[in-house]
Amino acid sequence: MNFLQTTFLLATAAVAIPVLLHLLNRWQARHIELGTMRFLEEVMREGAQRRKIRRWLLLLTRCSLVLLLAFLFARPFLWQQKPQQGQHVRLILIDRSASMAMKGNAGRLIDDAVSAAAEWSAERRADQTVQWAWFDSQVEPLEAGVTRPSSPQILSGDTNYLAALRWARDRLHLDRATQGEVLLVTDMQQSGLVGESLTDEAVSLPPDVPFHLIDVGRPAANNLAITAVTTPGKRIGIDDELEFKVTLFNYGPLPYEEVPLTVAIASEERTARVKKQIGVAAGQASEVTFAFGKLEPGFWRATVSLDIEDDLAADNRHFAAVQIARPLEVLVLDSGSSKAGTSAESYYLATALQQDSTTPLPSATPENDSPPRLGRFRAVVHYLEDAGVPSIDPATHPLVVVADAGRVPLNAIEKLATYVRAGGKLLIFAGDAYDNDVWGAWEMSGLAPGKLQAPRRSGVMPFRITSVQPGAMLEPFEDPQRSDLSRLRFEKVLPVEADTTTQVWASFDNRQPAVTKHQLQQGDVAWFLASADSQWSNWTTSPLYLPLVQQIAADLVKLTGEGLILDRRVGDQDQTTPLATAINNEPLTPATFTRPGFLPQGEQLVVVNSTSKESDPTRLDKQAFADHFGLKLAGETPDQVDAMVAGQTRKELWPWFAAAGLVLMVFEFALANRTSA
Repeated sequence: MNFLQTTFLLATAAVAIPVLLHLLNRWQARHIELGTMRFLEEVMREGAQRRKIRRWLLLLTRCSLVLLLAFLFARPFLWQQKPQQGQHVRLILIDRSASMAMKGNAGRLIDDAVSAAAEWSAERRADQTVQWAWFDSQVEPLEAGVTRPSSPQILSGDTNYLAALRWARDRLHLDRATQGEVLLVTDMQQSGLVGESLTDEAVSLPPDVPFHLIDVGRPAANNLAITAVTTPGKRIGIDDELEFKVTLFNYGPLPYEEVPLTVAIASEERTARVKKQIGVAAGQASEVTFAFGKLEPGFWRATVSLDIEDDLAADNRHFAAVQIARPLEVLVLDSGSSKAGTSAESYYLATALQQDSTTPLPSATPENDSPPRLGRFRAVVHYLEDAGVPSIDPATHPLVVVADAGRVPLNAIEKLATYVRAGGKLLIFAGDAYDNDVWGAWEMSGLAPGKLQAPRRSGVMPFRITSVQPGAMLEPFEDPQRSDLSRLRFEKVLPVEADTTTQVWASFDNRQPAVTKHQLQQGDVAWFLASADSQWSNWTTSPLYLPLVQQIAADLVKLTGEGLILDRRVGDQDQTTPLATAINNEPLTPATFTRPGFLPQGEQLVVVNSTSKESDPTRLDKQAFADHFGLKLAGETPDQVDAMVAGQTRKELWPWFAAAGLVLMVFEFALANRTSA
């Protein structure tokens, strides 16, 4: 028999109380000889023996009742074997986040964690399956049969306790008959709780699974961290000056003075470096600006580094990138002649593309005689009627705009199809003409978004753009406070039956596509299914004309959204890497970025940095951790836990003890009333 609350067994010492009372109240009579009582002597001698037996029986009953109450509060139980159908598994989760690289008792904290977990596991039964797993922002289970894993050399992820606990829960739920226990070894970093929305069901482990927690963290740490690096933009012009603003934060209790901070930039074989001495007070932030002036075009990669030995080295380096570029050469094809002047569609498009949408035009005053800033595009109009069909190369002209699709010569359509297949980007406006042969050529070349139909007039009520696809590049125009596409009126549109492979970015109120995009081999084609001038609509006189044209053009050449430079954190999903092979029937998870640095992906550059969450060394205690996730820490001895994991359950005996105590109380009451002093 075992007890859950062994402390209450000390109450068995109270059995001495009824013994003392019995001894103090023993019957001690003084003998007096009375003549009238001598005839009762024989009767009293016969009853004295019975009373003595009842007194000893009453003492025994009271002592048993005291012992029974002590045992009742100690909660006695017996181990009971239950049917075994599943395996016995022990899950060991070890934190491998960046903060585990701090110095520990035997190397790094990660080394202490592996040693503590191996020692803990050695104290348990040897006939159970042990599943080791690393965790940071995600969980990586190790292969079966590992008895003591080697500590990873690179630690750069951020702590996510919720991911670890959910993995343990799901692993045990794969087989409902599985018996197991869970061990989590970590440095108890509080930032692992940040941003989690929790409910009891989110991380609830099976009730009979013991949960253990080992803390290997340091009580305090000194850390000066680079928390952010900002630039004027991911893409700046050749006339703009490049500067980096570096933000640091001192998480330690002591100030730092004259710490070397360096920003080194490189683009192919060109390099530059600026070094400064900085100081940061304890618990304070500081911002430092590094100016590099005007630089040559290219992708400039920056490495910001702190020359300091603090407790956490992972946040002493930060990466950034910026593209310095000339305006993109845009070729605007006009099927007419230059004699059309300002009435041609190409005039509106070229004017809109060449404006800089990010800054106002300079005023024509003597105080401001600086040249206007260059925009993102440099548009050149080519008139097909005057100069014929030009040779088009994606390297020379990354973007080609067709002003009036209904008048383009057939041989020009063939060249445009070759251009797109080679990786070019094509933006097409419907124009105000319609020719069956021309529309057929667009469809045969694969440049059309679907089956093109004859232009349709609106009638009394004009067409309006009433819906924008969520997540599409035109979504910012759906906000009425910034812009409202429904204010544009279109008297005539070009209907199309879009193919299944065509993305419809926006639609008119008659559910006809307004803006579409589709891919043709290596290139992309976007259609605006109305004219680019004022023949079919009022949008050329609207304030939305310039930003709308620039938005569509910029999206085709990846100048919107994140652009060509993608900022990622360690642990973010890498969509370009195939899924890893499953281990031990674990579900497949997307590949993630595992280390900071630069990673080219096609024409884009991915900049990966460690998360700033790991820079904060603030800790929490075990009970706060358990309360946060609604868990109960296991308090049993290793033998008791082994019995639970081996498939035994506790059968508590307190109901029987309570019933026996009730019977003894009734018996004691009856016996006390029949026993005289």
